[in-house]
Amino acid sequence: MCRHIIYSNTDIYIESLLFDIEQYLHLCDSEINEKIKQVSSPRRIREIIMSHLLIKKHFGNNAILCHSHTGAPFIKNHNCHISISHSSNQIALAINRNSPIGIDLENWREQLLKVKSRFLSNKEMAIYSTPQLMLKAWTMKEALYKVAESPGISLVDDIMLPLDSECDIAYVNTLNGLKQFSINSIESTENHCLSIAQPR
Repeated sequence: MCRHIIYSNTDIYIESLLFDIEQYLHLCDSEINEKIKQVSSPRRIREIIMSHLLIKKHFGNNAILCHSHTGAPFIKNHNCHISISHSSNQIALAINRNSPIGIDLENWREQLLKVKSRFLSNKEMAIYSTPQLMLKAWTMKEALYKVAESPGISLVDDIMLPLDSECDIAYVNTLNGLKQFSINSIESTENHCLSIAQPR
């Protein structure tokens, strides 16, 4: 069952990835069926199928999902901004008609504890110190990376999270200079987080 969240002029649609692949194949066009034949991971197959179905549902049967030279998704011949994210059991599609967006949806993984120095600065580690806050920080960094559209920038050095819980302003050293973004976690629990980033 699809969940619909509206946040700051952005529509976010969240679907489960826990479904029987065989029951959904007939809903996919020949191009998607050919694509998933090349994939061995059931999880990745589910992501491809549900991405395809969400795009068709919200943009029409002829909608074509493309990617820019930076890897950002967009819908061919549609004047809007989208972002897509997957967790282990869900997929999220965000749509904004006016502003670029980045979203990230993630479940808690112990691995984040092991790699925290790869995405958090020392100052950020002191603030985002609990597992829940670390998960929040990870999703915020990923959302900011997506909206910044600057491949190759460092999660640690180039993406700077707010160090005050009352602040929603983050900074990113993009390929075009330092830019300011709004960053918010609109769902945050011990095991799950959904964050969204937009230019200010």
